[in-house]
Amino acid sequence: MKDATHFVIDLETMGKGPLAPIVAIGAVCVAKGAVIDELYIRVSLLDWADYGRQPDASTIQWWLQQSDEARREIDGTQTSKTLPIALIALSDWMAAHATPEEAIVWGNGSSFDNVILRSSYEACGLPLPWQFRHDRDLRTLLALYPEAKDVGAFEGTKHHALHDAGHEAKQLIAALGVHYSPAWGSKV
Repeated sequence: MKDATHFVIDLETMGKGPLAPIVAIGAVCVAKGAVIDELYIRVSLLDWADYGRQPDASTIQWWLQQSDEARREIDGTQTSKTLPIALIALSDWMAAHATPEEAIVWGNGSSFDNVILRSSYEACGLPLPWQFRHDRDLRTLLALYPEAKDVGAFEGTKHHALHDAGHEAKQLIAALGVHYSPAWGSKV
């Protein structure tokens, strides 16, 4: 796993379960201890029902309490893509960096980002751009290496998918650096 290509993915959604509608995808590609690329996609809510997505009121209420900056990213006023187009864009971006057999995909929680993405790919009839056995959970890794949580101040807007993914990528690099050697993760 040391020399693998890692993808840290953060979703902003309108729900908490596997069928949650995705409103933004942030992804960061990490290789050899460094960030090598980023991707950010806003996803339209207009077609959520067409793909069996299920919002929940508590998440919508939670969004109403977030910062203006965070809400602007998901309020529908910015250019966004339909769910299938967004997922194809994510797949194409990942394929530019690794094959599905090589890609290691990190979500922050074992039952959230990767699970929602998998469900969304299935609903759209699209192939998953990574193999199921390459799902990883950043929250568990950080429980094993809690010192990796401290990577400095958060940069950007909290609950902005790309800014969250960027912070989580720094934590991944730090945790893998602690695991493998101090020199591996020194590029944070």
